[in-house]
Amino acid sequence: MDFTSKQQKADANGEPLYSVELVAFTDEGAQVFTVKFPGSPAPGLRQGLPVKVTGLVVSDWAMNDRHGLSFRAIKVEAAQGQKAGAA
Repeated sequence: MDFTSKQQKADANGEPLYSVELVAFTDEGAQVFTVKFPGSPAPGLRQGLPVKVTGLVVSDWAMNDRHGLSFRAIKVEAAQGQKAGAA
């Protein structure tokens, strides 16, 4: 949501931007990443469902004394072999 215009943010092509929080598990623990993507979310995406992320791009950013990483993808969908709506 654009806080100034109160409209949903869009990409350069005018497609609405959505975001989803993804969890990556490693031997050391887990990390949560917020991934933005254009277009409507795939039907059936829900918590705990393995996903396939297409075209993931990581960008670093800095603003004054703050810095971090942002994640953007072309598409986020249920992983192959996973039924939409099944966990």
